[in-house]
Amino acid sequence: MARNWPGTLAGAYLLGMRAVSALPHMESMRINGWKLERPATNQEDDDDALVIMMILFLAIFGTMAGIGVVFLVLYAVGQLVQRARRFVLGLDEDGMSERMRSQLLPDEDSRQSYELARAFERQYPYGSVDTQLTPEQQALIREKGVDAWEFDVTLDVNAMLQSKTEVLFMGGDNCVQTNLPLPKSNSVYYFEIKIVEKPADVSLWIGAATKPYPAWRMTGWNKYSAGYCTNTGSVHQNSPFRGSRIGERLLVGDILGIGYQPRSGVMWFTRNGRRYKEIVSGMLYDLFPTISADGPCSFSANFGQRGFVFIEANVKRWGLGPIEGAMQPPPIYGANQNTILLETAASDSTASEPDETHGDNDSIRTAPESTVLLVDDGSTDIQQEQQQQQLQEQQRQRSRTRSGRRSSSHRPPLYQKEDPIAAQLLEAGSTSLEPVVSYRSKQPKSLEPVASDPPSSS
Repeated sequence: MARNWPGTLAGAYLLGMRAVSALPHMESMRINGWKLERPATNQEDDDDALVIMMILFLAIFGTMAGIGVVFLVLYAVGQLVQRARRFVLGLDEDGMSERMRSQLLPDEDSRQSYELARAFERQYPYGSVDTQLTPEQQALIREKGVDAWEFDVTLDVNAMLQSKTEVLFMGGDNCVQTNLPLPKSNSVYYFEIKIVEKPADVSLWIGAATKPYPAWRMTGWNKYSAGYCTNTGSVHQNSPFRGSRIGERLLVGDILGIGYQPRSGVMWFTRNGRRYKEIVSGMLYDLFPTISADGPCSFSANFGQRGFVFIEANVKRWGLGPIEGAMQPPPIYGANQNTILLETAASDSTASEPDETHGDNDSIRTAPESTVLLVDDGSTDIQQEQQQQQLQEQQRQRSRTRSGRRSSSHRPPLYQKEDPIAAQLLEAGSTSLEPVVSYRSKQPKSLEPVASDPPSSS
């Protein structure tokens, strides 16, 4: 038995496989004296299991729906409470009461600017103007690269555009934006603003905002905007009253960088190549680089057309676009290397070139048409050499037939004999004039080829 254990295992395996294959087709079977019976299925038990599964599914679904309803109710109650609080306390959209506004807006000009800005927001809510990149703008970016971005200076802004990325504010409250928004295809985009000129009492507000934006408001004071104040080092987002201080005061020559992550809506800032830890979140909009000022000053922007002060932006190429676009530069003036110039006369026309000669036997001849092939790349093709030889032979024949003639292009200016000034010149012995030549007015009916004409005896 011990010696034949492989055969015993094989037989047991075959009997087991036969039993398993026969179970679905029989109620019972007997193996080695053991009777195996398949238990009878109970239809009622299956129905009960199905009912239990449905109850569990409904319970889970009902619980989730209940939680969602509770959240909706809490949100609606919160909105109602907030509106009631604003109505009772007289708060505006920024949560400021009339007394607080009077303290923060002491003069009439600031209050009027605030009210006009709120009216502007109601007239132009976000999404009322399509500011996404159009196919034409995308083609412009592919053609010009990062040079496609430039600042727009409208007539209602007291500023002057010194170059595409340099702006001079002439005074007052002004705001400028770029012509194109920040792209969204990459994970991070970055640009830098350098303070070129700025008095100590003038503030620059550097950031990004949606379009259109009030031309008299600082960046970060209105909805869907965020800006860094150079005089206080604070960042304002969607409100002129609440700001968080994250950095230092910026002076002339300092460079403020702005990074934007379009997928998460996060904005962060750098100063002279050093990044601040604080961030601004919730900026999931079509943002435009926006610069504002409350007095005369000037700045220069770097969208990636040159190296950034922030080294990481250079390494990871966070510029707004490629440095060079797909547009090819114009050809160099006078460059004709490796080119072939073909000058072909009309082979079917019978146009002739008049030649003026002296005397009564002057006539007009027509030169045989030819094809001139000029090769600039030094080719030694046999056909080209033959054509050049033919051309030289034709030029020699033409020079022989025109020997003794004077070209009309070098003829001295004509004059009338009765001209007194010309008569005086002739009397003085001037050789720059010659008498009027009477040319033949009627051309010959038949024109003979030049090659058949005998050489002129003159």
